[in-house]
Amino acid sequence: MQSNLSIYKNNEEIIRLTAAQVEKDFASNGIEISFSGNTATAYDELFLQVKPVLRNLLENNRNKFSQLLYTIDLSEKKANEIFARNSFADAVEKITQFILERELLKVITRKHFSK
Repeated sequence: MQSNLSIYKNNEEIIRLTAAQVEKDFASNGIEISFSGNTATAYDELFLQVKPVLRNLLENNRNKFSQLLYTIDLSEKKANEIFARNSFADAVEKITQFILERELLKVITRKHFSK
C-alpha cells in the first residue's frame, strides 16, 4: 500500500487535506493536533505530534485509543497484531505510520470518488 500512496505524498492539496483529516479525527476524540501548513514537512510534523499521543493513550486510556481507531476507521485487530509482533516502542511507531497512511487513503479515496 505504501508504495502506491507515495505518489500522493508530494501533492500539496492532498497533504493539506490529509493534515485536516488528521486534525478533525483527533479533535472528535478531544485531542488537539495542529498542522503548521508547511507541506514540505507535513508527514514528519504530524508523525511527531501523533506518536506521543498514541503512546499516552496506550499507556493510560485504552478505551480512548480504541475510540480513536474507530473514528479513523482502523481495525483494532490489526493494531493488536502489530503489538503481538513488535516491542511496545516499535508498535507505537508502526501504528502511527498506519494511522497517517489510513488518513491519506481516506483523502485520496474521497477525492477519487468525488470526480
